[in-house]
Amino acid sequence: MYKVIFQNSRKQEREIGTAVSVDDAYSVIDKFLDDHNFKSYYKRFWEENGRIKIDVGSWSEFMYIEKV
Repeated sequence: MYKVIFQNSRKQEREIGTAVSVDDAYSVIDKFLDDHNFKSYYKRFWEENGRIKIDVGSWSEFMYIEKV
Protein backbone atom coordinates (compact mmCIF):
# COMPACT_ATOMS: atom_id res chain seq x y z
CA MET A 1 0.00 0.00 0.00
CA TYR A 2 1.21 3.50 -0.85
CA LYS A 3 0.25 6.94 0.40
CA VAL A 4 0.21 9.83 -2.07
CA ILE A 5 1.09 13.22 -0.57
CA PHE A 6 0.89 16.76 -1.93
CA GLN A 7 3.35 19.36 -0.62
CA ASN A 8 2.37 22.99 -1.22
CA SER A 9 4.68 25.97 -1.66
CA ARG A 10 4.75 26.51 2.12
CA LYS A 11 6.09 22.95 2.60
CA GLN A 12 2.79 21.86 4.17
CA GLU A 13 1.89 18.28 3.30
CA ARG A 14 -1.45 16.54 3.03
CA GLU A 15 -2.47 13.10 1.90
CA ILE A 16 -4.42 13.14 -1.36
CA GLY A 17 -4.99 9.42 -1.77
CA THR A 18 -3.82 5.85 -1.40
CA ALA A 19 -2.82 3.28 -3.97
CA VAL A 20 -1.98 -0.42 -4.14
CA SER A 21 1.01 0.12 -6.44
CA VAL A 22 3.31 2.89 -7.61
CA ASP A 23 1.57 2.89 -11.00
CA ASP A 24 -1.78 3.43 -9.26
CA ALA A 25 -0.18 6.25 -7.26
CA TYR A 26 0.69 8.00 -10.53
CA SER A 27 -2.99 7.77 -11.47
CA VAL A 28 -3.92 9.43 -8.15
CA ILE A 29 -1.48 12.25 -8.97
CA ASP A 30 -2.89 12.67 -12.50
CA LYS A 31 -6.43 12.88 -11.14
CA PHE A 32 -5.37 15.46 -8.53
CA LEU A 33 -3.74 17.59 -11.24
CA ASP A 34 -6.82 17.30 -13.47
CA ASP A 35 -9.14 18.24 -10.59
CA HIS A 36 -7.04 21.38 -10.01
CA ASN A 37 -6.81 22.28 -13.73
CA PHE A 38 -3.03 21.94 -13.74
CA LYS A 39 -1.39 20.75 -16.95
CA SER A 40 1.91 18.98 -16.33
CA TYR A 41 4.19 18.86 -19.35
CA TYR A 42 6.70 16.57 -17.66
CA LYS A 43 7.25 14.52 -14.53
CA ARG A 44 10.64 14.02 -12.90
CA PHE A 45 11.02 11.70 -9.98
CA TRP A 46 13.75 10.62 -7.58
CA GLU A 47 14.10 9.04 -4.17
CA GLU A 48 14.43 11.38 -1.21
CA ASN A 49 14.35 10.31 2.45
CA GLY A 50 12.83 6.92 1.61
CA ARG A 51 10.03 8.42 -0.49
CA ILE A 52 9.56 8.98 -4.20
CA LYS A 53 9.48 12.73 -4.88
CA ILE A 54 7.73 13.87 -8.05
CA ASP A 55 8.25 17.23 -9.73
CA VAL A 56 5.26 17.97 -11.97
CA GLY A 57 6.53 21.33 -13.20
CA SER A 58 5.26 23.69 -10.51
CA TRP A 59 8.68 24.89 -9.19
CA SER A 60 7.39 25.09 -5.60
CA GLU A 61 4.90 22.22 -5.17
CA PHE A 62 5.72 18.53 -5.18
CA MET A 63 4.10 15.12 -4.85
CA TYR A 64 5.40 12.24 -2.79
CA ILE A 65 4.74 8.52 -2.86
CA GLU A 66 5.40 6.81 0.43
CA LYS A 67 5.18 3.10 1.17
CA VAL A 68 2.89 2.39 4.11
